[in-house]
Amino acid sequence: MQSVQHQEPSFGLDTSIFMHVIDNGNTEQRAQLAQQLADFLCKDDVPATERDQVVPVVLKLAVDPEAEVRRTLATALTDLENLNADIMFSIISDDDEIALPFLSETPALNHWHMLAVLRVGDEARQGCVVLRPDISAEAIDYVVNQLPLKVAVLMFDNPVVTFTNEQYHRLYARFGHAAAMVECLLACSDLPLDIRIMQTKRASNRMHQLMAERGWLPANDAAELVADAEETAVLRILTQADDAELASVVAFLVSKAMLTPSIIVRAACLGEMHVVEQALSHLADIPRKRAIELMRGKGLTGFKGLHGKSGLPASCYWILQAACDVALDEHEEGVKLNADDFGRRLIEALMTRYEAMPLKERTRHLDYVGRFAAERARLIAKRLKADLLRAA
Repeated sequence: MQSVQHQEPSFGLDTSIFMHVIDNGNTEQRAQLAQQLADFLCKDDVPATERDQVVPVVLKLAVDPEAEVRRTLATALTDLENLNADIMFSIISDDDEIALPFLSETPALNHWHMLAVLRVGDEARQGCVVLRPDISAEAIDYVVNQLPLKVAVLMFDNPVVTFTNEQYHRLYARFGHAAAMVECLLACSDLPLDIRIMQTKRASNRMHQLMAERGWLPANDAAELVADAEETAVLRILTQADDAELASVVAFLVSKAMLTPSIIVRAACLGEMHVVEQALSHLADIPRKRAIELMRGKGLTGFKGLHGKSGLPASCYWILQAACDVALDEHEEGVKLNADDFGRRLIEALMTRYEAMPLKERTRHLDYVGRFAAERARLIAKRLKADLLRAA
């Protein structure tokens, strides 16, 4: 029985001449070979078998002792989409001046490659991935959870990067004490409001500590000044929130024992009644629509019942009642009062309505307006208070 010898099929591409140039050619010749092989790989009509045949040759050129050869190869392969992974990582592992421009531009880098570079690369290579316009969601998540501050802040320079609420909270949890990260976070228009509030609280605590250490003001004055600044900042966040955000952030404030009666009174004095509505709704544990109805005097108990259910102190009842009445007038007239006009009407209500209110109460509530209302209303309230005290 005759034996049959099988011969391997031969391909037309002879790579021995390439190896000869690598082993014996000078720098210029090897650079020319690098350019020619790169051009060959970039052609669309090259069979896969021939591409595979030149990979070992290109890998040798990728680690050539001369930077000129390696740079020529990297530059010529930068735009190739289907680049062999071994070649790609050989170039990425090269000196920075060759590797970094290539890593920033190559379209061959998929999300698995990105993660590999982020895991084992140095900060320069990690930074190139972070700034890529095609950075993957997996890569962003890895940076958020694992990489150091210096790399993480680079994400804010990449216009295509967007963060989820969870990622924002993770970044703040990891780097909330770093000024560079806080500055980047606060510049984001979609930053969760609870993070803004936590940062406000943290900043006020630092300021209080600094004042105490340096003795700039007596302790009581310093505490009052810092608390005033903190509440003003928190209220600004509340007034800028939409309805969904407002409900969430009010719940957050309550959970952190940060929704103080004075914040609610501040909102009332400025005519920010949507904040007052949401706060009372949450504190009384009733739907906001029902809270609005009670604030407009509807129901058996009206605002008095709502106030009692909210747990707010009796000392702020009349100022909130007056604000509710002014808001009702505003609603019935179909107008929108600015903060100064609302404050003036609030003063008028306190001075002309509520016969049962003692003079001492009127004076105290004028003091609230004098502290918390808009500027012109504050001045009027302070003058009226002084006149009442003189008359008394």
